[in-house]
Formats: sequence, C-alpha cells, structure tokens
Amino acid sequence: MNSDQISLFEDPEIVPSVTTTHTQDSLKNPEWILSLLNLKGIGSRKALLLIKNFESIQQLLGASESSIKKIIGKSEVDFSKLEKVDASQPDDVKIITYFDSLYPGGLRDLPDAPPLLWYRGTIPENRSIAIVGTRAADDWGKSTTRLIARKCGEKGISVVSGLALGIDTEAHIGCLETATPTIAILACDVRYPTPKTNGKLSEQIIEGGGCLVAEVPPGTQTESFGLVARNRIQAAWAQKLIVTQCGVPSGTLHTIKAAMELGREVISLIPPQDAKGSQYEGNFRLAERFNFDGKILGGSKKFQESIRNRKYGADRIMGSTSEMEEFLIHA
Repeated sequence: MNSDQISLFEDPEIVPSVTTTHTQDSLKNPEWILSLLNLKGIGSRKALLLIKNFESIQQLLGASESSIKKIIGKSEVDFSKLEKVDASQPDDVKIITYFDSLYPGGLRDLPDAPPLLWYRGTIPENRSIAIVGTRAADDWGKSTTRLIARKCGEKGISVVSGLALGIDTEAHIGCLETATPTIAILACDVRYPTPKTNGKLSEQIIEGGGCLVAEVPPGTQTESFGLVARNRIQAAWAQKLIVTQCGVPSGTLHTIKAAMELGREVISLIPPQDAKGSQYEGNFRLAERFNFDGKILGGSKKFQESIRNRKYGADRIMGSTSEMEEFLIHA
C-alpha cells in the first residue's frame, strides 16, 4: 500500500460493522463502548486499552484489580456500574467503532483515537488531503483555497476540512465542484452543524457522496475545547495537510501541531507579494528558513525538542499553481 494514501488496511482487531461473529457482550460493540466512556475516569485511550485486552464484559468484570492496573494504571473506577447503553441513533445519524472496517485508518495513529464516530452521509474510502486555514480569509485566500481543493477533487483526492467560515468553506466548495466527495469534521451534533450559515453547504456535502463526522454524540453543542480536539482528527484523517492562509494565534496552529506529531506532511503556501494583515502571519512563520519559532504551536517540551531543527516550519513551501499541480501528481 502506498504510504501516502489513507485507505483501509487489514487488522485482526477490525471487524465489519455487520459482523455476527462476536457475542452480544463483546466490548467491541458500540453499546459497551458507550458504557465505558460514560464511566468517570475512562476516556478514549483507556477505553480502547480495556477493549483490546478484554474480549467481553464478563472478562472485564472478572479481572483482578492488579491486572486492570497494569493496563490503564491506578484507577478507582467501579466497573460493576457498567450497564449496556442503547446505541440506536436519531434521524439519519450512523455510528461506527474503532474496530469497524469503515473506520478511517489514519485515526488509529492517534494516541487518543476516538473509539466511536458519529456521522451522516457516506465515509469515502479514497485518499484524502486536509486543507485548513483562517476564518478571516481575504479574496486571495478564498480563491486560492477553492482552486487547490478543486484540483484535489479532479485528481480523485477527497478534501478534509472543518466546515468553518473562510478557508474551510472554500475547501469544501472547491472539492464539491468535482465528482470527488469531501469530508467535514465537526465538534458538535452532526445533525446541526455550526456555523448555521453553512447548513446548506453541509447538506451539499452529503448529497455529493461525502460526510459530516464527529467524535461527539447527537445533542452535543460546539465548545472551544471540542474544536481543538476536532483539529487533531482533521490532521490524522489525511496523510497531508495544506495550510493556505493562517494567522497567529489561530486554531489552524493546533491542526499543524497535531499533523507534525503524527508525522503528516505539512504544506504551506507562500502569500502573494503584496500580502498584508495578520491572517498571513502563520504562513510567513512556516516559511522562515532555519528560523522557525516552534513556540507558536505550543505543546510539550518533548514536542518542541522534536521540531527544533526543522529547516522550515512546513515540510514543503509552495508558491505557484504549477508547483501544486506537480505536488498533486505524486500526492
């Protein structure tokens, strides 16, 4: 398999969503995953560790305190309170688990991969590129983003973005101008995406064969911490991340940080010669030769150490349509 492609891969842990080989009490069933996530002190990472180490709810409940401690560390969680949760979904919302064949392979690279995803539409299986940037995009940022997204779609590459105003919106629209589906990663109920002004666009994404996806269940409202968490999913879904127009500070920097942590290729565009305004600051910083200030990305001391000697902030700097065309040939 080409390492630049996000595609499904064989894994003994992955089972088709229609499988009948597991018992009703398998921890891999969404009912029990939801139950685990409802327990205080059990997040995504610990839930997956427990599911991978115990085949069924019976094995988990019969496990010793010491064996559980070896898996998730010291814990005062009372697993006797586990009760199967109804996993049926409202309206046209669908749910998949980390162990389903439809689950996007790139998300398994996350140390805190979502055990569950809620979505509307169809999850594309073709390769993808994430395109992100500022909400305060100017005419150059908007037109350039739409052009790049359309070029991706023409090459059969799905565009992943976050449905926000500005760059995200143009990325989805550009891909929709082709026959290739686009993917919107949300931080809220997939039935009621925000901003509300992109309601029509969200339906067009579904009609175009794409999907709206979230790691949060129906009923969830958009919160700032959810948007930050959403950004890591955008970075993980695709093998490459294109930054068309980015300010400092900005949510886009969270996505760039996540992409670098995952080893994804980060591509930054060179702004036009007459570029002015704070919405270009991120691009300029990413293009500084041997002078990249990684502190704009935040993160741990270990992360900062890992990016200290980067030649540029971005892995690739592009300043022309011809460079983009050449890049997409091998993407």
